Amino acid sequence: MKVLPKNSRNLISQKLTTLLSFGLFVYFAFHLMHGSMGYFALRGVDQKLAETQDKYDHLLADRIALENRVKLLRPDSLSPDMLDERARAVLNFAAPQQREILER
Repeated sequence: MKVLPKNSRNLISQKLTTLLSFGLFVYFAFHLMHGSMGYFALRGVDQKLAETQDKYDHLLADRIALENRVKLLRPDSLSPDMLDERARAVLNFAAPQQREILER
């Protein structure tokens, strides 16, 4: 069996260590960028968060507008006859024998 000189074994060991270190670096760098918690995934989450925040803001504005309309229909601010008239106009509901005259 042929034995390599000590310098050759040391050189192979250094090259192997360098190659292994470079391989680990490439592996972790790839997953840092493309992994499930990597840079590109984080950008996607940030974009989805911004879209969801916009949707939330629109829904909140709609809710506030609806709450203001409901405040106007409270019994202390509106007569029951007016409320009944408004409900019939919105729901398009009346008994067959009733006649309604709506002013515009």
